[in-house]
Formats: sequence, structure tokens, C-alpha cells
Amino acid sequence: MIDIYSVVNRLLGANGSVIRIRFNVGERFFEAYVPDDELWGAVKDVLINREYEYYKQLFGIRALQGFTVIDVGANVGLYSLAVSTYADKVISIEAHPVIYKLLEINKIINNVDTITTLNAAVIGSTGEVELCEGSHSGGASIMIKSTKCYKVHALQLDELIKQHAGGGRVILKMDIEGAEFSAFQTLKPETLRLVDRIVMEVHLDHGSIETIVDRLKVAGFTIKYLHPPVISKNSEPIIKLHETVRLKILRSAIYTITGLTDIKDKSLAILFAYK
Repeated sequence: MIDIYSVVNRLLGANGSVIRIRFNVGERFFEAYVPDDELWGAVKDVLINREYEYYKQLFGIRALQGFTVIDVGANVGLYSLAVSTYADKVISIEAHPVIYKLLEINKIINNVDTITTLNAAVIGSTGEVELCEGSHSGGASIMIKSTKCYKVHALQLDELIKQHAGGGRVILKMDIEGAEFSAFQTLKPETLRLVDRIVMEVHLDHGSIETIVDRLKVAGFTIKYLHPPVISKNSEPIIKLHETVRLKILRSAIYTITGLTDIKDKSLAILFAYK
């Protein structure tokens, strides 16, 4: 099978560098430092496709006014920065020690004092785990083995939610490369009830989505999920990504082909849960 991610990154000239991107969320201007192989990853998914906002009345940036956002697997913080324009506060958690440094830098250079950053993996227990590099900078995971790994601190998802979900409305966003199955194993229904909305990537090579769906149903959630590409249209506020013409052209060409052939990534699901 062709690795589209690798092919597109070669076409985009990705060479392992860190680049600066600039974007507006409505009138608010941001800049961020991003590994160049994340142009076809977080940059496309968060800022162009806006996949986490597909059901925009509940999950759109503007719908999160007054919310606490718990961003588990924040990467360099693009989603955290975008939602900070409306959310009351954002808790951004990233396990990878190098990517976490970029997350911190992006928070500082944008003067966003409503974002709190944490350097930790999130699983079903506390302690220390081994995080290994994947095929691209956003693909590090506790679920794989590779030649380059790190010992990182781990937080239990249940405890993390209880710590940060006091009193107000809460949305949990997760993208933790397969560790979601471990995280949900010890997540109690009463803790889940502290959360109003959940949007998460479910990596189907590492478990059955039904194990997560069943736990969410017990806690009173309605669940929907889709296979990528997931594209939110006409979301507000408008996100304008500057100086990325080649990325936009390639995206348009590839999605035209996949749209005509109805190609979906069945190894991944974007899950939305709400009450």
C-alpha cells in the first residue's frame, strides 16, 4: 500500500526541519513553530480540514466559549491555540519531550496566558512509560517499538479529568496514537460524567472502537464517528492559513481523487461524543 503521508511530505519538501507557520483565527493572529512533516499532519487536519469541528454546532471553536478544553496529545499546540480564542482555559498535554518544547514556545510567542502545558503521556495509570518515535514527528507512541525511545512521565486520564473538570463545562480532545485504549480502561463512568463533549482520534490498529463506545454510552453520551478525511465546511470563525500554497494545491488534488473513489482511512476514526 502506498504511504500517502510519506509521498506528500516528499512533494512538500519536508526534510526534518522546524518551520514557522502563520495563521489567523478570526481577527486573532498566531504564529507557530512546527516540524515540516506536520504540514500534511496537524497543520492540514486542524487548520484546513478542521476535522475536530465537523459537528460545528457542538464542536466548533465558537461553540466552546466558556469551556475548559483538555487537549490530550496537543502536539505543538495548533488546536490549543485556535480554541484559546473562545475557551476559558486550555490544558495542553504532550508526551514527546522535543515536541513539548515547541508547544511551550508556541504558547509563549503568542502571549496566551489561558493555556497551561504539561509534559506527560496519558494512559490508564500513573508512572513512567516508554514513548517511541513513529514514522513522522506526530506519530510517537507508547504502543510501538523503534530505535529511538524516551522514558516519559505518565498521567492517568481519570485523575487528569478530575483535576481539571471542576465546576464548568469541559471538552476533552484526544489524539494519543493508540494509547486511548489504555486510557479508557480505567476511566470511571462518574469521571466521564464530568465531561460534556469529547472529540478524539481512535487508532483502530490498536483496539476495537466498541470498547470506547460502550464505556461512553454507560456515561450517557451520544456517539458518532467518521473515517478520514473529515472536513468541516463553513466553520466559524474563519481560519486563514498564510503562505502554504503548495500544501493547499496538493490537498485539493489528492482529495479530488479520494472523493471520486470514496477512499477512506479505515485504520482511523474521528469520534464525537456529547450529552
